[in-house]
Amino acid sequence: MEIDQSPFQYIEGESPVLLELPHGGHLTPDEVKPYLHPKFTPGDRREDADEFSDALYLDLPSKPHVLRFRFWRAHADPNRRYDDFSADGVVKTHTSQGVKIYQSERGMPETVRQAVIERYVMPHQHQMLALLANPAIKQVLFCHTMPGIGTSVSKDRGNLRPLFMFGNGGDLHGKPHHNCYANKKTLELMSSIIEDHFHELDVGFNFCDVIRCNNPYSGINSLGRFTCEQFKGKHPFTLEINRDLLLHNPENIIPVRHIIDLIVQALAAGQA
Repeated sequence: MEIDQSPFQYIEGESPVLLELPHGGHLTPDEVKPYLHPKFTPGDRREDADEFSDALYLDLPSKPHVLRFRFWRAHADPNRRYDDFSADGVVKTHTSQGVKIYQSERGMPETVRQAVIERYVMPHQHQMLALLANPAIKQVLFCHTMPGIGTSVSKDRGNLRPLFMFGNGGDLHGKPHHNCYANKKTLELMSSIIEDHFHELDVGFNFCDVIRCNNPYSGINSLGRFTCEQFKGKHPFTLEINRDLLLHNPENIIPVRHIIDLIVQALAAGQA
């Protein structure tokens, strides 16, 4: 059976909120297959991706718009600029865990790399721009999951991470560097939703804080792909959810999804 190679899935919503899921896809571009390192495993792909992304963010009762990239982050990353050719760039040479993806240290030939960008990443970005221009969409949330401990190539290597993290490209107090991103008050409101429902979670494992802002990620990879003019007053921010919540107890998915849904509802109601 032929596999659909469409770069993205767009789910039209009823809420004025758009969720982007750039790292939850599970397809491998045909173009990269001849160049894969023989020791690169399905487990390496999974550890590099935002595991549980679909389970957490799709089919929420509040019915937000959803734009979901369909390919593995290891092979094509729409959460990067087109000209980011670093090891963890738009077409990577190594995973977020530091694992070599392709036979060559340089990755794939330049022509193949450019083909991946044009066939998969660019269509996703063009769809994102079209949705940002849609006046029916008032708020944008970039949705991710993260490992519970900083990886070997992360700035916070070996350190415990929070259960939830909001990023607006700003400081540790949630003050953004650009007014077009979500402001500190918005992040405080979103944090209060988590705090009000924290008691519903099974957190019998190690973590550093319940909530942090812009640490370990500022969210700038998501935010910096677009200009303030392109965001058109939608004041975006990122949400990172610690995967250990679900690895420790899969039943945490119910209260975590409820928290996400309440965040979407608050954004839709214009409370942010």
